[in-house]
Amino acid sequence: MSRAYAQAASRSVNPTRYRTGGDFGPGERFGDGVGNGARAGAFDQTLMYTTVALVVVGLVSVFTASAAQADLETGNSLTLLFKQLISAVIGAGALVFFIGFPFERLKRLARPFSLVCVGLLLMTMFMGTTANGSERWIMLPFGFQFQPSDFAKVGAIALMAQATSERSIWSMGSWLNLLMVGMMIVLILQQPNLSVTMILGILTFAMMFVAGLSRSIVLGTLPFIVFLAYQKIRHTEYQWKRIVGWLDPWKDAQDAGYNLIQSYYAIGSGGLFGVGLGNSIQKLYYLPFQHTDFIFSVICEEWGFFGALIVMGLFALLGWRGFTIAWHCPSRFGKMLAFGLTLAIVLQAMINISVTIGLMPVTGVTLPLISYGGTSMIVTLAMIGMLLNISRTHPLPQPQEEF
Repeated sequence: MSRAYAQAASRSVNPTRYRTGGDFGPGERFGDGVGNGARAGAFDQTLMYTTVALVVVGLVSVFTASAAQADLETGNSLTLLFKQLISAVIGAGALVFFIGFPFERLKRLARPFSLVCVGLLLMTMFMGTTANGSERWIMLPFGFQFQPSDFAKVGAIALMAQATSERSIWSMGSWLNLLMVGMMIVLILQQPNLSVTMILGILTFAMMFVAGLSRSIVLGTLPFIVFLAYQKIRHTEYQWKRIVGWLDPWKDAQDAGYNLIQSYYAIGSGGLFGVGLGNSIQKLYYLPFQHTDFIFSVICEEWGFFGALIVMGLFALLGWRGFTIAWHCPSRFGKMLAFGLTLAIVLQAMINISVTIGLMPVTGVTLPLISYGGTSMIVTLAMIGMLLNISRTHPLPQPQEEF
């Protein structure tokens, strides 16, 4: 599949046959999206509706999961919902902005934006807020905070899209981009934030692979990276403790395995149809991080197996539309950018759900668009805005179209 994708990514484009989303005036209507016969300039409505559905599910879930804790800490059960709603509104503005922002301009902005990300990551080392042993956040007025590593994901994707759209992936410009991505990975690892480091590493390799990087290079490099990751985890006490707690949570049920066991209780209590919206027991101070890392457990308890399937189905639909947009985009940069953005969202969702159901050790990765977190909400909606913009760029029907 990667070879076919690389071939599609390298196809030459006749500029007279394609127009970008920024080339269309207000008089031209929006339509159904990529690959379904919609006229050029239409954004992918299926992706838009899927995003709205996930945001609504997220807002409802954040309220039901956080109401008790918010009431205990602030005296108002709506506090965290209100903050998340503000983030959703700001994120919606970012989404609308990027729908109308010609994505090709992001190619020129990739390095300046990434330098800003590097600066923000450096700021966390000197003035960041520490929580749960990690220094990942920078405080803002009125009790808000943001996480620079979320912005770094977008910067890394833009850098790799720029690098893989060059004639040679080993050009000086591409090496510079890889160096900048490496700097962000090292700074995030120092926070420490192994989960985001892992996501950035996977994104980098995946984008290079679909762009045509030799399979032998990938297979030859992976064992070395896995060995380094193992050494890092093995010699970091809390990370190794998570591995042990994942392999046998019942061995240390009150410490290393506590989070996973409480997640199992929540999922098992939900059954097929759930205990009802707002009726979760595990969220009442049993399940840690119930409105962030383990919000999917609360969804499983309250909505049941079928509710969990709906949420997973929405992420699958988002991934399908995103990869379809990437496949049909005539611009190589747009193709790689759409691939990276989609993979980042879907990969993070897969990791979060896998942790919740015990397929992976606890990592601290939130569920995009659903978990509480302002920076994640805003950045993810901005990423989807970029995808919707790219979806407006597809072949115009031609009288003598060649296949």
